[in-house]
Amino acid sequence: MIGMDVRNLEVFLSVAKHLNFTRAGEEVNLAQPSVSVRIRQLENEVGLKLFEQLGKKIALTEAGLSLIPHARRVMAAVEDARQCIQELQGLERGSLRIGASTTPGMYLIPKAVASFKAQHPNIEILLRIKDTRQVEAGVLNNEFDFGFVGGHLVGDEVAALPWKVDQLVLIVPPDHNFARQKSVKPNSLQKQKFILREVGSATRATIVNYLQNSGVTMEPIMEMENPESVKKAVQSGLGIAFISRFAVETELQAKSLVAVRVSGLEIRRELKIVYRKDKHLGRAAQTFIDMAEKMK
Repeated sequence: MIGMDVRNLEVFLSVAKHLNFTRAGEEVNLAQPSVSVRIRQLENEVGLKLFEQLGKKIALTEAGLSLIPHARRVMAAVEDARQCIQELQGLERGSLRIGASTTPGMYLIPKAVASFKAQHPNIEILLRIKDTRQVEAGVLNNEFDFGFVGGHLVGDEVAALPWKVDQLVLIVPPDHNFARQKSVKPNSLQKQKFILREVGSATRATIVNYLQNSGVTMEPIMEMENPESVKKAVQSGLGIAFISRFAVETELQAKSLVAVRVSGLEIRRELKIVYRKDKHLGRAAQTFIDMAEKMK
């Protein structure tokens, strides 16, 4: 195992994630036969089978499951080494891989990226928007250097730094009867049709938790994968929704949507910056985080 190929470990982690050689190949830019060859090489090195065939599907063996955390640590160490070398070059070269859940990714982080790129144009930035679970999984798997999320869902391997406080507001179309009231009581929400974000969204988890604690049972009629779709559905009169104030500022100013106060119910959540606890945050990463923290 002394001569173990790091590239083989990268391929192994991709196959372990997808349990599909073709999709893994697409992720690591290898043809499916090359993926198979690298997995066989790794199995020969460790002396055990890492995957087994179950009908038309593949599954991890006990050895494969045991190898995953060690392979992740190796890949994280390789990435840390890359970033340490980049630090010797200052901020003149390098790259950042940033994950962001939908609200920060769509409405906050692009401003930070633009500001950072204006000062450090030679740093390449990859920003990918996913739900909170996927962002934290990407951080854990070293797919992202760090992430911005609207909740904190996974375990102890991920560190979470407080970033911003977000308020979730109830939005209705201007012709809705709620729009003409200064406030509504929580029990009046019982008969309303709600538009929710998808399962895995921290926005959804926060809203459901708050309403359940207030004794409010929601009647979801539709699920949407991003705030823009939620806003369009509300504007079309399909239902009402709770949404981040960051996401709806333009519509509230244009009066195409109305934010309604719910008596005794103020939903706030903390947006957070997440990264692996054993991750070395390089100079570029720390500079970006510092810049994001100073954003108004």
